[in-house]
Amino acid sequence: MPAAPPRLIERSVHAVAALEWLKGLAALALAFGFDTLHRLGLHEVAVALVGHLHLNAHSHWPALFVGWSDHLQHVHPGQVVAFALAYAAMRLAEGWGLWHDRAWAEWLAALATGIYLPFEAAHWLHRPGWAAALVLGFNLAVLALMVWRLRGRRASA
Repeated sequence: MPAAPPRLIERSVHAVAALEWLKGLAALALAFGFDTLHRLGLHEVAVALVGHLHLNAHSHWPALFVGWSDHLQHVHPGQVVAFALAYAAMRLAEGWGLWHDRAWAEWLAALATGIYLPFEAAHWLHRPGWAAALVLGFNLAVLALMVWRLRGRRASA
């Protein structure tokens, strides 16, 4: 296995860890804010947010956002909160483990990233675009980084 600059690899892993922390914190915000938003009416909040941001309500992403708010209005808030808390715990733990150079976190990151790749590839093939290509490429890079690290651990053991 060719050697890569250790500082670059460490910074890359720390960047992935920071992203995992960000996703975990976003899930915590969802968990703590969902019940309130649910009581206010998710559809009304979504429409107000789209209007406040001066987005075209009929374009793809705002329409998708408002559509999902309709679906979530019929879900019990406790289910969403429980899922969001579990997701947040996993992402925060993964970020901590990656930051502190733990092999279990690299396995978790590789598995969590690898699970989504077939769906992202199918989405990119079905609806090609820069956003889908960016997400797919980024996740392929994260997976390659984690596999690189895990193989390096195995070779040095």
